Amino acid sequence: KQIAELINLDQAERLLAKSLRLLSFRPRSEREIRDHLLRKGKLKDIKADDEKAQYERSVETVIKKLENLGQIDDYEFAKWWVGQRTRFKPRGYYVIRMELISKGVSKEIVDELTAIKKEDQLKLALAAASKKMSSYKKLDTENFKQKIGNYLLSRGFSWEVAKNIVDTLAHKR
Repeated sequence: KQIAELINLDQAERLLAKSLRLLSFRPRSEREIRDHLLRKGKLKDIKADDEKAQYERSVETVIKKLENLGQIDDYEFAKWWVGQRTRFKPRGYYVIRMELISKGVSKEIVDELTAIKKEDQLKLALAAASKKMSSYKKLDTENFKQKIGNYLLSRGFSWEVAKNIVDTLAHKR
């Protein structure tokens, strides 16, 4: 019995080390950590059901420990993610929303943090489109509008925001 306890303790410590190493690169959501531990832990290779259950309990223990240490906080992670997406790779409301949901952030947190004002959406879209202006310089106005519009739509901006920016940039040409 003591040997089993030591094995479980060792397993939890190794999982904690893996988690901390993963978190050293960038913040992660709870689901990202859980999925990583379950995927990298070769859970599918474990044959016995009781060993699988023990491994899953170890993962949950590690998740709780990381939450207690303040290493996992979905709200803070989502705030960081939105900040990164608006600062470095301007993305629209729809893309940011889908990214957060795919990372396991709750819908309530996503709704709260992606409530980006229309003026801010316009600024983000203008920043994103401005980066593409030079590569579309030689296009005629109609092709220019189409390319910029499609680019903004692919980045998750709404049709209304994309159209507004396309019209603004077409007049500036």
